[in-house]
Amino acid sequence: MTPRLPIFLDLAGLKCLVVGAAAEGKGELLRRCGAEVVATAAAPAELAHFALVFAAGLPRDAAIALAVACRACGVPVNVADEPELCSFYMPALVERGPVTVAISTGGTSPALAAALRRRLDHALPRHLGSLAALLGALRPAVRYAIADPAARCAFWRSVLVGPAARLALAGQPRAAAAALQAALAAAADRRGAA
Repeated sequence: MTPRLPIFLDLAGLKCLVVGAAAEGKGELLRRCGAEVVATAAAPAELAHFALVFAAGLPRDAAIALAVACRACGVPVNVADEPELCSFYMPALVERGPVTVAISTGGTSPALAAALRRRLDHALPRHLGSLAALLGALRPAVRYAIADPAARCAFWRSVLVGPAARLALAGQPRAAAAALQAALAAAADRRGAA
């Protein structure tokens, strides 16, 4: 099997087609990503207007025809439980705010991907998304305060094992933000004194 490229797509404002009643769950995921979801059948000539196509629960001949038509016009297609018809696979997801962990078995075993998702869901801290949001909010200030990329990487590594991260993961966002601001101020003072 040829390896697949794992990517995260920006679908905001793009049209995506969801075909078959069993594909409704994908429609909800697409809406959360900002996509415009069309859930009615489309003629082959219309397929080129879609960024992605999902199908589930179609008769085999209809699924094959849809996959062939999508490939002919260069539109990525996913046909549930038919990996040989897919040009992309949907991973199992673990989400914590802006942090998304995607698990794929390349279409070989969705059950294994789901089992791994459950294990990771239990293993990852519940407030991991809060930590990511806090770090993301401070990125511009850190870039401004610490111009040297190596020093900036060292700063982030220290933050991830320091009090700000521990507080954020413990569900104390205000205390975490204060600790992160203090760490940045201390780092900026050290740079200024050097």
